[in-house]
Amino acid sequence: MRLKTFTAPTMSAAMALVKEHMGPDAIIVSTQDIPGSGVRLTAASDSDTDFDIGLGQGSDAAADIPHLEDLIEEADAALIRHSVPERLRLRLCDAMGRERNPGNAQQLLASALDEIFEFTPLPEKSSPRAIAFVGPPGAGKTLCVAKAAARAVMKKRRVAVLTSDTKRAGGVEQLRAFTNILKIPLGLVKSPEELRDKFDAAREADLVFVDTANCNPYQPGELSAIGEFLQSVPSEPILVCPAGVDAEETGDIANAFAECGATRMLITRLDVASRLGGALYGANKGNLSLCNVSMTAQVADGLTALSPVALAKLLIPARHNHKKTSFAEVMK
Repeated sequence: MRLKTFTAPTMSAAMALVKEHMGPDAIIVSTQDIPGSGVRLTAASDSDTDFDIGLGQGSDAAADIPHLEDLIEEADAALIRHSVPERLRLRLCDAMGRERNPGNAQQLLASALDEIFEFTPLPEKSSPRAIAFVGPPGAGKTLCVAKAAARAVMKKRRVAVLTSDTKRAGGVEQLRAFTNILKIPLGLVKSPEELRDKFDAAREADLVFVDTANCNPYQPGELSAIGEFLQSVPSEPILVCPAGVDAEETGDIANAFAECGATRMLITRLDVASRLGGALYGANKGNLSLCNVSMTAQVADGLTALSPVALAKLLIPARHNHKKTSFAEVMK
């Protein structure tokens, strides 16, 4: 599929450009009013016919168009490899089509990612709210809590760790093994009242991390329970989402946890998953900021802050090969 952007004084003129250069079967992907200039249309076509982009009179950007087209195609191919759903992929391509200083494909995609997503890494110094890791079973919440706590301890922060994951077999023991190494007491909480008491007792800590029990996003009762639990103290739920999961499924899960207060998404399993499309679509559909990624199962490796440039490097590795490229490798 080829994407092209046309600018004209009126909608009818822009549509005429689309029909002239892309044919009658072209699909209008997006429209945008440009104050004082007219309208901008982005159209898609399966045809490989060579055509130009309408730029309006007096534009000197035409010389950049072939280079920009090539970079968009490279970035779009990467998004397809990562199974990014078409509706999100087209939005990203539309944003890239408006760039006039693209640099390389990574930089072009990073600019588009920055336009569509928010990037807000987890706090490293202090937070007045408890940072609660939430998500469905098997997402990696306990490991993320351990990594976050280890990172804070290495930065000489005062840390408190609480857990409500008391029913899962081995859940408390797994987290206690980590907190014992870090020399952090582990607080067990089974009710909103206990969470409130433990949080009040930890007020001197710079950061309070909470490992929550598994929650089935398709069970309204479980979502209500976790929402009520976290509302008992000042807290921010962070959705822990594994990479490599179906996009529509991830979108439903993100929406469900957003309704109970989640504002950010932390992506896990980057060491064993090759596709990020599902996680990106979930964050976009749930209106969640992207914060950090977990790239190994080793606690000492920590959580890496995510940025538009880092994400673009993950999506378009500098050196293409048939082997999976790890986050650590692409960031070198």
